[in-house]
Amino acid sequence: MKTLLYTSLLAVCLLAACDEEAAPPRDFSEDLAYFPLELDQPKFYALDSIVLFNTVQGIVYDTARLEVRETLVERFEAADGTETYRGERWDRRLPNGTWRFQQTYTMSRSNLRATRNEDNLSFTKLVFPLTEGKRWDGHTAFDDTREFVIGGEFVSIYQDWDYRYTATDNQIAAGSAALNIDGAVLVEQDVTDNLITQSIAYEIYAPNIGLVERFIDARRTQCRVCCNVNTEQCSSLPWDEKAEKGFILKETFIR
Repeated sequence: MKTLLYTSLLAVCLLAACDEEAAPPRDFSEDLAYFPLELDQPKFYALDSIVLFNTVQGIVYDTARLEVRETLVERFEAADGTETYRGERWDRRLPNGTWRFQQTYTMSRSNLRATRNEDNLSFTKLVFPLTEGKRWDGHTAFDDTREFVIGGEFVSIYQDWDYRYTATDNQIAAGSAALNIDGAVLVEQDVTDNLITQSIAYEIYAPNIGLVERFIDARRTQCRVCCNVNTEQCSSLPWDEKAEKGFILKETFIR
């Protein structure tokens, strides 16, 4: 009886294995379209940037409006064999500024993830397949507690970020021009709002375009300037009044 049961289970397992082997491989082409890699195809963005400076007169919000151009200019094989693209990022102040070179960056993708490297930092921007609710660590390649100098102050921009798909296959109104993009994917990176930290970050991707919108609000306070460390008073104030350092950034696809 035991022999018969074992034989039956073995047959079921073998049948399941055969079915699994016979299953067609997943077609990732539609997912990969959210992170297109094409040479010599410039993309233009509007970039609104606000940096906080702590001055003797108080907190100053320094604003800038730029146009950004990103172009992949070279394809090569990385040390691990991954096909990688090198890009160049230029910007100019609106309305009539001169184009200025800002940085190089690299982009790559596989059937598992899409990666961007810039300023010696590696970000896992997307993971495949695109599944609503799926979460991942976008900063495995560096310590997310690392501090950056912003407006003369140190800020841990990426600490405790938790990437997740909160909307997929939806029509999302992206950008100041309210571009209605079918099939856009919203990647929520952080939603933190407490007494001393405001950290709101997300990115939106569209098929055959890639990134169409990026937003970061990374402001911090110790309640000194606004409230002389009176935390009760500080907690009731909006961030525009109590923030002491950080930045706000919004980048929107134009064409």
